[in-house]
Amino acid sequence: FIMAKQVEQLEKEKKELQERLKNQEKKIDYFERAKRLEEIPLIKTAYEEQRVRDMELWEQQEEERITTLQLEREKALEHKNRLSRMLEDRDLFEARLKASRRTVYEDKLKQFQERLAEERRNRLEERKKQRKEERRVTYYREKEEEERRLREEQLLK
Repeated sequence: FIMAKQVEQLEKEKKELQERLKNQEKKIDYFERAKRLEEIPLIKTAYEEQRVRDMELWEQQEEERITTLQLEREKALEHKNRLSRMLEDRDLFEARLKASRRTVYEDKLKQFQERLAEERRNRLEERKKQRKEERRVTYYREKEEEERRLREEQLLK
C-alpha cells in the first residue's frame, strides 16, 4: 500500500512537473510570439530605415557621379577649346613657315635657273667656237689638199 501510494505520489509529481513544463512552454511560446509580434514592426521599421539610408546613399553617389561626369565634360570642353585656339596658331605658324621656305625655295630655284642658263650659254658658245675651229681646220685642210692636188697636176704635166 505504501509502495502504491509512493508510486501514485511519484506519478502525480511527474504529471504536475509535466503540466508545469507544458505551462511554462506555453508561456515561453506566448512570450516568443509576443516578442515576434513586437519585433515585426521594429524589423519593418529597421528595414524601412535601412532602405531609406540605402536610397539616400545611392542618390548621393549618383549625384557625385553626375557631378564628376559634368566636371570631366567641362574639362574636356576647355581642353578642346584650348586645342582649337592652338589649331589656329598652328595653321598660322605652318603658313608662315611655308611662305618663308617658299621664298628660300624660289630664291634657290632662281639661282639654279640663272646658273643653268649661263652654263647653257657657255656650252653653246663653246660648241660654236669648236664648230668654227672645225670648219677652219677643215677649210685649211681642204685648201692644202687642193693646193697639193694642183701641184701634183702641175708636176704631172
